[in-house]
Amino acid sequence: MKRLTFFLTLLLRVLCAGTGYIAKAQDNLNLGAKLQQTIDTSQVFIDGQYYHWCNSVIQGEDGKYHMFYARWPHGKRTLDDDPANGIFDGFSGWLKYSEIAYATADKPTGPFHYVKTILKGNGDQHKWNRYTMHNPQIRRFGQKYYLYYMSNAFDSTFRAKNVDPNSDWGHWLKYNCTQKIGVLVANKLSDFALGNFQEVKEPLIEPDGIQTFEVTTNPSVTEGPDGRYYMIFKSRKPNVGNMTMWIAVSDRPDKPFKLLSQVFTEPDMACEDPFLWYDKQRKQFYAVVKYYAHSGKLVAQFGALALITSVDGLHWHAARHPLVSQRELKVTGQHKTVLAHLDRPFILFDKKGRPQALYAAASIGDPFKNKSDKIPKEENSFIVNFGLN
Repeated sequence: MKRLTFFLTLLLRVLCAGTGYIAKAQDNLNLGAKLQQTIDTSQVFIDGQYYHWCNSVIQGEDGKYHMFYARWPHGKRTLDDDPANGIFDGFSGWLKYSEIAYATADKPTGPFHYVKTILKGNGDQHKWNRYTMHNPQIRRFGQKYYLYYMSNAFDSTFRAKNVDPNSDWGHWLKYNCTQKIGVLVANKLSDFALGNFQEVKEPLIEPDGIQTFEVTTNPSVTEGPDGRYYMIFKSRKPNVGNMTMWIAVSDRPDKPFKLLSQVFTEPDMACEDPFLWYDKQRKQFYAVVKYYAHSGKLVAQFGALALITSVDGLHWHAARHPLVSQRELKVTGQHKTVLAHLDRPFILFDKKGRPQALYAAASIGDPFKNKSDKIPKEENSFIVNFGLN
């Protein structure tokens, strides 16, 4: 019945689209106008020993706010299982040494405090999720919690065109081009900390070599108005080409997803790090993305956060108010800073479905430059929380 209602509603919207009234009336979300412009230092989650990235937040049964995020240690790597392990020194360690941790706070905007690491690779050569655990996104569907993530292995046979497989770059791609998407399932949010979760053994989606090439990463899942589960994720064109995004669908949140449609596969609309949801009030799909092109076709600034939308989950375009945030940060008592990175957006909604806070991974300077154990705050990465009023 839900699917029938969805498709009848969609048909009505298509028939009425000629007036332009329905589309404009529904697509009126302006996150940029709601975004907190000046934050407090308590809204920055940073660690002197670890890089922080890939955040998602949910309110737990205990009333606190639980952040699931990726982290990996600063410094140089040992050469234990790979003589070329130096390619993962410093910030580059995300591809092999990222682990999924969680932190808690009493308020949506923090301050957050590390509690425990819940998932890390064990190097098992027989598993698809052998190494890094990255891109965590926590969602609740029905009475269960689903923690989506990306992981990888190692493919000694991978070859990219015009890339020496014995070079550092060629070796990097043997790890990079095995990225797939999986999920953990728990009955209670607290079960993740206790280890009482189910690990779905096979990936939910992986590169098909036909439309999605080389990688499947940055998963974000929402329940659509038809009762199915929609996943938006990032891939890229062959031979490390421009970034692309795709929509896939499944009848269950923990079963394999099937490719449904492309979402911006042209270079001048390249985006990554999508956060997807269905807005019941506006009857539209939305996604906040990081714009990864210099054309200015979506928003003016490379690396800014932008809003895209779709009525049916198939056909996507810039939202009526596309700019969510420039790549910048203003902290109380400090000058406004242009950031090197403002990535991995995630939105927390209140119980009425209204946007409550936006979280993102950030860095002031280039975190790839310094590979030492101790790095200044300007070259570290951190998670920043913005209120949405």
